[in-house]
Amino acid sequence: MASSIPTFATLISVDRFRELVNKHFEKEVNENELYDPHDIQRFNEVDEYTLMYIQHGQFGPDFDADRALQIFNISMSWRKSHNVYDVSTNEFPADYFDRNGIYFKNRDMSNYPLLHFDVRTFKKGQEDNEAVKRFITYTFERHIRRHPGEKIVILFDLSETGLRNLDLDLVKFIISSVQIGYPGLLAYMMIYKMPFILQAVWRLIRSWLPAEAEQFIKFVDAKSITQYVQPDQLSIAMGGNDTTNYVHLHDPINEAVEDSMNASLKKKVTFADSNSLDLPLSSSPTESIITTDNIPKIDSPSHDELLTPEESNHSTSTSDSCHIVSRKSILQKPNLVNGCMGEEKVYHGLGIRPYDEMIFERIDPLSQGTSDCVQTLQLTNMGDKILTFKIKTTSPDKFRVKPGCSLLHPGAKTTVSVYLLKAYCTPTNNINKEKFLIIWTLIGHELKQAQLIEFWKTVPNSVLYEHRLRCSLSNKPTSVTSINQSNEIHSLHSSISSDPSIVAMQNILKDSITLQKTTIAETARELKQIRYLLLIIFVLLFLVLLLDVHKYFFSFSSSSSSSSSSVKSDL
Repeated sequence: MASSIPTFATLISVDRFRELVNKHFEKEVNENELYDPHDIQRFNEVDEYTLMYIQHGQFGPDFDADRALQIFNISMSWRKSHNVYDVSTNEFPADYFDRNGIYFKNRDMSNYPLLHFDVRTFKKGQEDNEAVKRFITYTFERHIRRHPGEKIVILFDLSETGLRNLDLDLVKFIISSVQIGYPGLLAYMMIYKMPFILQAVWRLIRSWLPAEAEQFIKFVDAKSITQYVQPDQLSIAMGGNDTTNYVHLHDPINEAVEDSMNASLKKKVTFADSNSLDLPLSSSPTESIITTDNIPKIDSPSHDELLTPEESNHSTSTSDSCHIVSRKSILQKPNLVNGCMGEEKVYHGLGIRPYDEMIFERIDPLSQGTSDCVQTLQLTNMGDKILTFKIKTTSPDKFRVKPGCSLLHPGAKTTVSVYLLKAYCTPTNNINKEKFLIIWTLIGHELKQAQLIEFWKTVPNSVLYEHRLRCSLSNKPTSVTSINQSNEIHSLHSSISSDPSIVAMQNILKDSITLQKTTIAETARELKQIRYLLLIIFVLLFLVLLLDVHKYFFSFSSSSSSSSSSVKSDL
């Protein structure tokens, strides 16, 4: 076994550390605002979980209480803000289990489980990073709940990867997770076969890490990885002799993140008005609670499926006479959701253009003021299920929306005309404070208009997606034919300038280019030094050659002189 693997010492008793924490953070623990009460209960009742905080970040011979308390505070706050305790399989596509990108398989020489990150299975810019982050959180959380106190080894497989695969946003999230969200979870990390092109990126990643982190990171290849993992625990591709392949068997009980403690801690969700349901924490994508109590019935046919947004953490289904709500997947198509497509932004299967701001423009000269100001809103169903949408505004007396509520079939597109009434089309009427709210949800069957109206009266907020648009008024008169052109130009500008994903990608690209330039400059200096070294070697070889030639001619001249002297003496 490699001797450089970090060791972890327990420098204080579990009871003593709990006493320190509960005394130091008495206010935070009792108020339940900064910390999740489930995490506090686990900390006070599960010794192995407490040990993770005791052992994390302790590098000296004595226990650093201040550092441990600081880590505890940051960790608990991070977990509460990231809703870690509520994570479930409903928050990411089910195919994340099958793509073999993140999974546990085999163990190292210290019997730590290996968590594989196969980086080549990810494509930067084509992933829903928030869903991937929830899957990572789910993987970590499920492990510490089922195996509290057991450390893991993260194995980053960078073979056959490049800049197109490595997303720094996800790398940063993994680092913050093991440093803050899950202290004491990481035994060490192995980087397998890092390509040369990613070495510059690694310099940037290393700048995010504390100095102590160096001992937790091992760069390995097919030969050196056997210092940490036995060959029978390594795949053939990594130079081992394990011929088995990882296959995920979909089992709701096995996939559930809950443990025995969770079973006794049921969480309640209250819907709007007086119609409410008490729901336990969902444990699988297909699990549901069947009930007919306090649910308003509608005369529409039952829907196959209503996919709930990320804000909901539960699954609900009603009887056949009522609509069904199941939390199967946030995404309809992983390559489309929450990503930019041309000049529109896609949110949970709905393409919206413009997606940031609606600029109302006149269709007649300002002096006449005989017509309303108008803006068009284009909605596209990018998924494979029927969706229904509804548009609301903060000032219904100022605006008219046609259509304000409708259905969209898979792949269908509709244009919504939004009119600002002419009485408000003046610079003195400030509409910058006004906003539009687009609400939508997915349904399984087509509804008639009357059924659709009744549906929107009874649908719970927990299954709705929302997106807001700002409003502004342009003083520049324009023709009807130029409105769409103006919208497209504005939408393109907004998508480039204000889309966080594009800005982040630009920053990452700039950092990568800077790092590559630095690497190229260093390589150029090294090549220059090599050139000087070769020149020196050439000069030395030339001098040696001259010396050999001189010796040769000198010895030949000496032998000739001696022969001549010998001849003369004979005579």
